[in-house]
Formats: sequence, structure tokens, C-alpha cells
Amino acid sequence: MAQLGSCISNSYCCVNDAVCCTISLEDTGEIPVTVWEDVTDFVINGTIMIENNGITDTSPTAALYVNGEAIGDFVLAPGECRSITLNDINSIGIVGAGTGSSNVKVSFSINYKF
Repeated sequence: MAQLGSCISNSYCCVNDAVCCTISLEDTGEIPVTVWEDVTDFVINGTIMIENNGITDTSPTAALYVNGEAIGDFVLAPGECRSITLNDINSIGIVGAGTGSSNVKVSFSINYKF
């Protein structure tokens, strides 16, 4: 949760916040579903956690894409959960592959100075 009212006299201040959403993921044909995009000039750092709540072995896998590129070895089968910390995040996307659908929880922190 963001801390409001803690004014600092320095010229730079920081923002640390967290976002969480759940998407119903199907096979996306290798096209990422955009979860978040940075529309500022700030350099955003943070941790991204993906939780694939698919209920069968044939439910879609969930692959993490950051800044339009696949994150190597970050593909989650149904029932798996993983996190990664990255610098300079401009966009977060998820690619689904498989049959049926999975509820996929995407949680991430947003950290920057302004």
C-alpha cells in the first residue's frame, strides 16, 4: 500500500506501490495480452509474480513478456507460481498456450523516483 502524507524535503521522492489482477487466459496465438503499460518517462523497477490457477494439465500455460520480449524460462504450467525482479519495465504481458482457459493472477510492484 502506498504511504500518503509522508512529505520529504529532498528534491526527489519515491513511489512504491503494488498492483494485482486476475485474467482469464486462453491460447493467445503467441500474442501477449497486455496487463500493464508505463506511459511515463520514469524508469520503473519492480517484482512481477505470476500464478497460473489452471485446473487441468491441458489448461493453458502462462508465459511472461516484459517490454514486448519473452522472459526466458518463465513459462508456468497450471498450478505453478513464480516471481522475478526486473529493471526498466515498460510493459507487462502474458501469453497463453494450450486448450481451455486458466485464471492467471498477475501481481507486481511499481517502484520509481520523481
